[in-house]
Amino acid sequence: MNPYPIKQESAMAQSLVLLHGWGLNAAVWESIKPQLEHAIPGSIDVHALDLPGFGDAQWKDELTDADAVADYLADYIRTRTPTGQAAVLGWSMGGLLATTLALRHPQCVTGLYTVASSPCFVSRPGDGWPGMDPTVLKAFQAQLRDDFKTTLKRFLAVQAMGAPSARNDIKQLQALLLKKPLPVPEALQAGLNWLEKIDLRDKLSQLNMPFYRAYGRLDSLVPVAVASQITSGDCEIFASSAHAPFLNQPEDFIDWITATM
Repeated sequence: MNPYPIKQESAMAQSLVLLHGWGLNAAVWESIKPQLEHAIPGSIDVHALDLPGFGDAQWKDELTDADAVADYLADYIRTRTPTGQAAVLGWSMGGLLATTLALRHPQCVTGLYTVASSPCFVSRPGDGWPGMDPTVLKAFQAQLRDDFKTTLKRFLAVQAMGAPSARNDIKQLQALLLKKPLPVPEALQAGLNWLEKIDLRDKLSQLNMPFYRAYGRLDSLVPVAVASQITSGDCEIFASSAHAPFLNQPEDFIDWITATM
């Protein structure tokens, strides 16, 4: 059973599915969702989803595999959007899942947007790939087993590091997190596993839909150096943003999306 209600919209509207990052939920989009819907009235049908095990979405053990989550998302798009197709925007871990979806179900995805995301989140010193130190992810995994609520708070703080408004961003992210039920530990653990192990770098050339990438210049989780390592897609760098450009530069972020929809 899909937990989301069927939304009746004009068949002329282009659907846009928003996927949140690790630890959070669809509430992260609450400030920009109405702005997107009003930017081009009647033309964008926005769906902000809770990923399985996050917010209001039920967790199932078979969804520990990222491919299974991509299949789950494809089923949502086919059955809950007017045309059975949508542009998909994923933030951070959501970008990794959006890319997996686009690769597995290209017929469902009319455009791919990744925000502060990477096809390979951990650094690979052997080939010069920038990313998170693998030991940092291992530490989060260990802490998650001991106290997942404290681990969530620490991860939110890391996401805001580098932003001019870091303290306010942390408060805002914490408030958004609490607007819905906390994620289940199994979903959190699965997400950390995806961030540690998935490497889609060699598959990006297979994408056959418009591909747009956005990065925060001040991001400490996904270094802006990742941008120049990828040759696929169009790239936008938000100069005054860290890991959450939609919080740091919301108007610029809205303009970036609407200009390409």
